[in-house]
Amino acid sequence: MPSFRCGFVALVGRTNAGKSTLVNALTGERVSITSSKAQTTRDKIRGIVNRKNAQIVFIDTPGLHLWLKRTLNQVMIQNALSTLGDADCVLMLIDAAHALTPKGEIQEIEQNLIEALQKAGRPTILAINKLDMLKDPSALLPIIDAYSKAYPFSEIVAVSARKKKEFPTLLDAIEKYLPVQDALYPKEFYTDQSERFLASETIREVIYRQMSKELPYSAAVEIDDFKSMRASNRIEIKATIYVERESQKAIFVGKKGAAIKQLGIEARSQLADALGANIQLELVVKVKEDWSENPKDLKSFGYLEEDK
Repeated sequence: MPSFRCGFVALVGRTNAGKSTLVNALTGERVSITSSKAQTTRDKIRGIVNRKNAQIVFIDTPGLHLWLKRTLNQVMIQNALSTLGDADCVLMLIDAAHALTPKGEIQEIEQNLIEALQKAGRPTILAINKLDMLKDPSALLPIIDAYSKAYPFSEIVAVSARKKKEFPTLLDAIEKYLPVQDALYPKEFYTDQSERFLASETIREVIYRQMSKELPYSAAVEIDDFKSMRASNRIEIKATIYVERESQKAIFVGKKGAAIKQLGIEARSQLADALGANIQLELVVKVKEDWSENPKDLKSFGYLEEDK
């Protein structure tokens, strides 16, 4: 029987290369609420993929668009690249449409990353993403040629995270570079959705404390954007509080925005404690009439299970 493999894969690439789309698609966005303080490595977990003979744990790194020019950004890249030393292998994700300059050369961001990979010395797989966006598949050839000459990648795979194409090929390639050992985590799927859920619950808890009588029961919280930048110990959250009446919105916002400002201050403090990071929180209030009576809205906000 084949031996079971399990290990950590550092996922690196520029912003908009498709890291979040890839991991969400690989994990199926199935989540389990876990503590982000259980161990250091788990603080950086983006997702876990369980296969028949392997468990692949993806480690998050910041998007590369911030890593150039300024001193602060250079410090950030050093912190992020410390993750590479803890990984069993590295998955470098590039956008097929932006992999090369008009002259056919590797972009500066990717050149800097390749230099870092050379120092890390880990087996590295190159995944060329957004295969579905290429009008001519032969456009892959110059990309493969340029990157092969720049770095001895262990494997090169073309995928489409959006269309979920070539996932088995990618995962098979990763498996080969993981150590033979038992699974490190329960057979469940994890994504940053676990922290998103905790964020929405924390904001809802503050609403219950600050708002009187029936108002909390007329409010639903939806996380619109959740960006975890663990290298800088910062999380950016954008959330919408939905209420059912314009009069309720006026109460939530308060005179000159005083009420929503106070709610944000307390929620930010609670989130910082819960997530162990500096929190940037943006709250807006919108009206969705009679949402508490609408089954579709109740499912959307997580109060009802989806039909099976």
